[in-house]
Amino acid sequence: MSTSQRAGVVAASASVPRSLVPLVQPRSAVDQGLITGLTAAMTYSFAAVAHEASRGIARALLRSSGARTDPASTTRMTLAVNLTALGVSSAVYAALPYRKRESVGRGLARAVAHRVVTASAAGLVAASLDKLPSRNRPVRAVARSAPTVIAVGAGVSGTVQHLRSKSLKESGAPPRRANQPPLVKSIAIGGAAAMGAAGLAAVEREFARGIGAGVSRAGGGKTRSALAGHLVSLGIIGAAIHRVGVMYFHRAETAMSTPDPALWRSPESPLVSGGTGSLVAWGPLTREARRHLVTATSAERIASVMGEPAIEPIRVYVGLTSAPTIEERVRLALKEIDRTGALDRSLLVLCSPTGSGFINYSASAAWEYLSRGDCASVALQYASRPSWLSLDRVAAGREQNWAMWTALAKVLNDREPARRPRVVIFGESLGAHTSQDPFLHTGTMGLHDLGIERALWLGTPHTSRWSLEARDPKNPDIRPGEILRVASAAELSLVDPNTSPARYVLLSHDDDAVTLFSPSLLVEHPWWLGDERSPAIPPEASWSSPTTFLQAAVDAKNAGAVAPGEFGSTGHDYRGDVARAVRFAFDLPCTKAQLTVLEKALREEEREHAALWTPRPEATTRAAGASEWIGRLVPRTLRGRMSRPGGRVAGNRAEERPGSAGQGGG
Repeated sequence: MSTSQRAGVVAASASVPRSLVPLVQPRSAVDQGLITGLTAAMTYSFAAVAHEASRGIARALLRSSGARTDPASTTRMTLAVNLTALGVSSAVYAALPYRKRESVGRGLARAVAHRVVTASAAGLVAASLDKLPSRNRPVRAVARSAPTVIAVGAGVSGTVQHLRSKSLKESGAPPRRANQPPLVKSIAIGGAAAMGAAGLAAVEREFARGIGAGVSRAGGGKTRSALAGHLVSLGIIGAAIHRVGVMYFHRAETAMSTPDPALWRSPESPLVSGGTGSLVAWGPLTREARRHLVTATSAERIASVMGEPAIEPIRVYVGLTSAPTIEERVRLALKEIDRTGALDRSLLVLCSPTGSGFINYSASAAWEYLSRGDCASVALQYASRPSWLSLDRVAAGREQNWAMWTALAKVLNDREPARRPRVVIFGESLGAHTSQDPFLHTGTMGLHDLGIERALWLGTPHTSRWSLEARDPKNPDIRPGEILRVASAAELSLVDPNTSPARYVLLSHDDDAVTLFSPSLLVEHPWWLGDERSPAIPPEASWSSPTTFLQAAVDAKNAGAVAPGEFGSTGHDYRGDVARAVRFAFDLPCTKAQLTVLEKALREEEREHAALWTPRPEATTRAAGASEWIGRLVPRTLRGRMSRPGGRVAGNRAEERPGSAGQGGG
């Protein structure tokens, strides 16, 4: 190995102990192996490149002073350069401690300083091995071997982590969770992942070398040809990755757009989009749009569960495929609102779907039960991919929501106050992000300006800037006490709705990594790893790039694992909270006995959905990364369900139709 390679190996092995620290979700050995392997590969690359740069600087300094550039002199000067870099970067890192709401520039400077500290220390170890006496060749060979270099790096880092854990234990910190993956298997998988990354890097180097040789023969200098080779090879690799990404996105959109075979016919109800007399065509609607519309709760079922008279609720949903532009979708939604009489209901729920177009079935049913059907919900779809593939559609969702809600506010302002419904907002996951974004830089005042009385946001992603702005206690655009942040619906029972000024509820579980993950973790120390960390985050967890980024990404993937009907209140699963959260956030009356019956009904309904449909796409993607290409049709159960009066999908007229799977009718 070269000196730079040894420096990379030292740094990579030193990164392993920190990568094994848990965050908020249990991991499999494969998950942990990927985190460890990718962390090691990225750390290796930075340290090796940094040491090459140090050697280049050392040779340049020697040449500029007229000194010899033989190996011994270069090694000595490289040690001096690394020592200087270590001292300067350590001083910068110490001078820039983490503080709340710091600028991106400050966070980036500290992140770079941290990486330079690691690379310089690794370079010092590698360069010191080069200074060993050359007489004792066996000793020198052993000292410079890969096992020794790995042991040195892992030993130093492991010792530091052990001392830190011991200190935390002595201070009374809770012990580390026991549900960690097998250590040996995780490290073995991590080694394979790191070797795979190294292999890809080697292929790129050889490819670049071949291109560079051609450039050199064409008359370019050595440095110029090497640079050109890397630029061309990286460009080709980038183009290939982009092409694969486009194909994957297209496949995801196709899967999400393919309706369930059971829902090929349009509903009969005139009170839902796509139904009788609707201006929204049923045929173009995607899978999640159809599911949302056919699950409108019947008045008979509401009366049966709540024990009180009820009316049929209204659901307006304009799909991404219903009209080609935002303006046309907004106009179509306004016509549907007028057609159904949605503004004549006492409660109007403005919904922002997730990336796939999904709106939480249990939440929709909850406000229909709790309002006794005297409600209407309005939603416009802005994407048709899983949320983690729809981040590029956030701006479109924000623009569409703003256009829809401002247009609706104008219509409501023309009405007499006594004829206006209470207007509330509901958003979950990416839907929370896209329903908060229209109010950026306006706090809660922007919500008041549009007549939004209340809101409920579940699992708000960390990337929501409105949510981050709302954390500032000095924000003049936020009325005191109006924003309520809770980690579970149980906390809402401690709040007196008669005296609390809370209007806008953000419910995010402490162990929901979706609310913690952000690309900024590569360069910024997050607030949730500071003094305000929740009990779900172990005390030994600390920020390090790229380790924390990879840990949060994997934990976010694992946070959404759900089982139909088994309502949870953990990770990114909010089904166990939704009934109580909707009741509190939207200020809807309900006795304890009614709430118990309601939650039982919601569980039963979800099991029925699971028996009729393909697995919910986003849950499937997050939990297992599986494809959503295969649907499941249960004709016998479906026919029985359709014939049952008061059923959740009664009136849909769906029936077995050979050869019609995935086709839209009506």
